[in-house]
Amino acid sequence: MRGSCLCGGIQFEVTGEPLTMAYCHCSRCRKAGGMATVMVRAEDFRWIQGQELVSRYVPEPPWDLVRCSCRICGTYLGEPEAHPEAFPLSAHAFDDDPRIRPVLHEQVAGKPPWYELTDGLPEFDGQPPLSAFFPGTAKP
Repeated sequence: MRGSCLCGGIQFEVTGEPLTMAYCHCSRCRKAGGMATVMVRAEDFRWIQGQELVSRYVPEPPWDLVRCSCRICGTYLGEPEAHPEAFPLSAHAFDDDPRIRPVLHEQVAGKPPWYELTDGLPEFDGQPPLSAFFPGTAKP
């Protein structure tokens, strides 16, 4: 599955199956423009081109996720450096269908009042347990 930024300067691919997909409604994800995220294994991710165009926003503690975007067009890419094993990518940056669908809404307490959730997915006011991201499976 391939992905890119708006200007096409950054391109990436994910070779394995994504782990899960969810919507995050925290203020940080909303402001970054990446509410829909796809969790992928680090070993399945690679930059195809434009890694030098990746801009990194390093937040002040207690936040720790380094947000990545294109320094030319501003497209939010996700956190491809968040963890050495797996990390979230913005679902909006995928060019191809990631072949996975959202399983839940997290941080719903932070969503704006004008945004109505009508899809029937499970909703969590804060961070859900890890098992919620993998409904119906034996994954941790």
